[in-house]
Amino acid sequence: MKADPKTETLLKTYLVYILVLVFGVAIIAKIILVQTKDNKELLERAEQREYRVRTLEASRGNIFSADGQLMAISIPLYDVFFDYKAVDSVFLAENIDSLCRQMAGLFPKRNAAQWKAFFAEGKAKKNRHYRIALNITQTELRQMEQFVIFNRGIFKGGIITEKKIRRDHPYKELASLMLGMANEEKGYYFGIEGAYNDYLKGQNGKQLVRRIHHGDWMPVNSEDDIDAKNGDDVYTTFDIKLQDVVESALNNTLVTNKAEQGCAILMDVETGYVKALANLRLNHETGVYEESYNVALTERYEPGSVFKIASMVVLLNHKENTQLTDLVNIGTGPIKFSNRTMKDDHSFAKGGICTVQEVIEQSSNKGTAVLITKNFAAHPEKYVEGLYALGLNKKIGTGIKGEAEPVIKHPDDKTKDGRKLWSNVSLPWMSIGYEVNVTPMQLLMLYNAIANGGRMMKPQFVTEIRRGNQTIEKYDPIVLNEHIASPESIEKLQTMLEGVAIRGTAKRQFTDCIVNVAGKTGTAQYYDKVQGYAYHEPGIGRKLYNTTFVGYFPADKPRYSCIVMVSRARGAKWAAGGVSAPGFREIAEKVYAMRIGVQEDDSLTKTPEYSMGPVLARHEKEANYLNGIAKNYNDFAINGDWVTVESNESGQISIREAQLANDIVPNVVGMDITDAVYLLENMGIRTEFAGQGTVKEQSLHPGDTLKANPVIHLKLEKK
Repeated sequence: MKADPKTETLLKTYLVYILVLVFGVAIIAKIILVQTKDNKELLERAEQREYRVRTLEASRGNIFSADGQLMAISIPLYDVFFDYKAVDSVFLAENIDSLCRQMAGLFPKRNAAQWKAFFAEGKAKKNRHYRIALNITQTELRQMEQFVIFNRGIFKGGIITEKKIRRDHPYKELASLMLGMANEEKGYYFGIEGAYNDYLKGQNGKQLVRRIHHGDWMPVNSEDDIDAKNGDDVYTTFDIKLQDVVESALNNTLVTNKAEQGCAILMDVETGYVKALANLRLNHETGVYEESYNVALTERYEPGSVFKIASMVVLLNHKENTQLTDLVNIGTGPIKFSNRTMKDDHSFAKGGICTVQEVIEQSSNKGTAVLITKNFAAHPEKYVEGLYALGLNKKIGTGIKGEAEPVIKHPDDKTKDGRKLWSNVSLPWMSIGYEVNVTPMQLLMLYNAIANGGRMMKPQFVTEIRRGNQTIEKYDPIVLNEHIASPESIEKLQTMLEGVAIRGTAKRQFTDCIVNVAGKTGTAQYYDKVQGYAYHEPGIGRKLYNTTFVGYFPADKPRYSCIVMVSRARGAKWAAGGVSAPGFREIAEKVYAMRIGVQEDDSLTKTPEYSMGPVLARHEKEANYLNGIAKNYNDFAINGDWVTVESNESGQISIREAQLANDIVPNVVGMDITDAVYLLENMGIRTEFAGQGTVKEQSLHPGDTLKANPVIHLKLEKK
């Protein structure tokens, strides 16, 4: 049956109306959606084309030596990438040869032809983030940004930069392990960098910026802007020259004796401030000793005979009327304690009788054990608690990550399964430095207390935290124990230690030393985790030892205490008198020649205030500074990393972008030393300086062309 034409036409008309209606409803729905749900997102997208919030990165604080020398500073480096799609293909083809010649001039490791092949490879990969330079300096980046193609900016020139910060040590490996490292991304902290990270890291800021011509971004005043707060500066106790002496002496000692590792620490007797600390371990692949392990604080070891002085302190505190001339019967042969025998390394007592003084001078194992067992065998806990009273059973609390927990067992201690740790021979063997584990730093702390008249000081590495020219935290000397023993007992202990260098086990090393030394030798068998004390080094045919010499100088008026610990010497000598004592002597003689008798100014003068004359400065630092004191400044260079700052007679401050050339010596006179080093090292100029404060003189004349491998000497002055 044929359909009615009128009905068919009417149906088609309705269908068209319905489609138009649905389309209209869809458009209206989309409009409503745009105005409501998608409005915020679209507005944000629109705004992002013109505005964005950029992070103002805080500069990490610097670390200084006690006399104001820079030991750690942050220097910016950049990685550069190329976006091929951002550059017009015709323009790129016409100018690539010129770009390659310019790149070869700045980075001559590739010639122009090689650079062209390098760029062609990236283009073939259609890479929008093609890496073309790594770890370049700020000055090199500024030059690149002027090259053909690149000078059109990120959107037309395709150049993309990523900034990163390199932590630089001007004195290279000197004290590098104690200075340490802080990596927040990896959660990796150690040394002073880690211990004081909360002060050093600062706080990043944020700033609203608007895009202007050539793809640049201009700051926009916004109430939401937050200035970056640069990190605070940390002033350490270290003395650079003394650190160099200590590291050199330790390295010489380890090399001479073919040792595995060791440490040397130099401490100020009166304050407990650590003036120098070196840790070295042998790299078996390179044959070079490196700062790779913190022996001083992390190595917990059986110290041997240097622990005898701790036993003597406990003895004198228990029986104060003990005299140095008291006689001790040690016999002519080995002495048996329970099921073990003990002997001395050399014979010295006529008829098996010696004095208390000789027990320490000659480092008699038998004499020490006889004195301790005679007085404490009935109550060994009193001996152990006497050691605890010296603080030898707990961490010092230096704040440095990795500090080891000492082990000095108590007669009541038991294992997890209930077995007693104490045995019938624990007391005599602990008295001579076995069955105890302490760190070199703890031993030095004890000997420093004897040198200091019985006053035990806490070892410290930092004296002050500064924010600009303001001290925000000060670390005064800390007394851990006012009297580790009576003045009479301390005098006896000092006499014993002086005798070691005059008549005892260290006589050969210190007879003709230019400074009088007091100290103690200690030689302990190395304990291997698998073979125990029976371990013999393959190819040597003998046991290995840990050797220590610890003491102070000058003996009559102590200024410095020192410890030299050497682990597993494989050379001809194996005892402390021939291994560690020579290293101690080298340190003592050089320190005596450099420091003792010379009037030192130990006061730390505050950082000088900023001079408002025409001075080169980092713009972020000075802008933040000026914002805090004045608002009448002009010509702020928003894109300049370095600016000149000056004030006229009316007090108006002008800040203008500084034009710096990569091959021209800049004028750094008047600059803060931190900024001067930051700029010069970034330009590839090795920096050496003397004094404190701002730069007064520079050895390279401003405006001169830089020569290869330049070195600049700066003279600083306080204001």
